[in-house]
Amino acid sequence: MKKVLVLFALSILFFVIDNFFMPFVGIGGVYPSLLLVFCILYSIQNGKWEGMWLGVFCGLLQDLFFTNVFGINVITNMIVCLMAGVIGTNIFKDKKILPVASCFALSFLKGAIIFAVLYIIDIKMSFSRVLFVSIYDMVVAFFMYRRVYDLCQKDYMQIQWKF
Repeated sequence: MKKVLVLFALSILFFVIDNFFMPFVGIGGVYPSLLLVFCILYSIQNGKWEGMWLGVFCGLLQDLFFTNVFGINVITNMIVCLMAGVIGTNIFKDKKILPVASCFALSFLKGAIIFAVLYIIDIKMSFSRVLFVSIYDMVVAFFMYRRVYDLCQKDYMQIQWKF
C-alpha cells in the first residue's frame, strides 16, 4: 500500500511541476516532461506491467491539460512504458547510459506518435519540437535516473510474494 501511495504522490508532484513550473525553465518554448521521464525510468526498473499501470495513470493526468485529443497520452504512455519494461528486462539497471538513451528514444517515439495523430486530425505541430523535447527529457533522465533507481531498491517498493 505504501508503494501505491508513494507512486501516486510522486506522479501528482511531477504533474504539478510539469504544468506550473517547467514552462518557466523552457528553452524556446520547449521544456521536458518530468512525469514521462519518471514513468519511463520506473518502467525500466520494475517491468512492463507495473510500468504500464503507472503510464496509464500518468497519461490520464497529462490528458487533463491536453485539450485537443483526450486519451492520446494514455495510449502513448502505455505503449512507451510497456516498451521500457521490456528494455529493462534486458539491461544492467545499475548502469546509467542505456536507461538514459532508452528514455530519449521512447520520448521521441511518444512525440512522433502524437505528431502523427495530430497530423491525421489536421492539427499542426512542429516536428522539430519532438526532437528538442526528447533531448531535454534525456538530460533530465540523466539526473533523475539514480534517484528513481534508489527509490525502486527500497524494501517497500519491492514486490512481496506471499503464499
